[in-house]
Amino acid sequence: LLSSLYLSHTVKVSAVEVSTPEEIFVENGTDAKLPCTFTSVEVISSAASVSWSFQPEGAATRISFFYYLNGKPYPGKDIPFKDRITWAGDLNKKDASISISNMQFRDNGTYICDVKNPPDIVVKPGEIRVRVVEKGICP
Repeated sequence: LLSSLYLSHTVKVSAVEVSTPEEIFVENGTDAKLPCTFTSVEVISSAASVSWSFQPEGAATRISFFYYLNGKPYPGKDIPFKDRITWAGDLNKKDASISISNMQFRDNGTYICDVKNPPDIVVKPGEIRVRVVEKGICP
């Protein structure tokens, strides 16, 4: 009787693949959209979340500065981009982009976009190297 209670099942794990441009140039004082898209074979559920972190140029550590969950953005409180971040994505369209207004030279560095959509696993977050340049010098 007990042996009939054991059910065998296999769990198929798939991956969320995150895509970002490698590098973007932004003029000092302008707004920047940091594009981040993803693919997932799973339905985008309410458990899906997005986190963004920033590694300033020359720094060894990352600063987590933005989180998106249950349809709500949660910008960090004590961060370099306080009051300058706007959610620009739509998880149903597999878009996890954000915008940062009034970009400054101190915003130079690498931005990391990490998307989770359980039960999918994330293989590798997207990374964008942002270079803030003087007005009129954008390549």
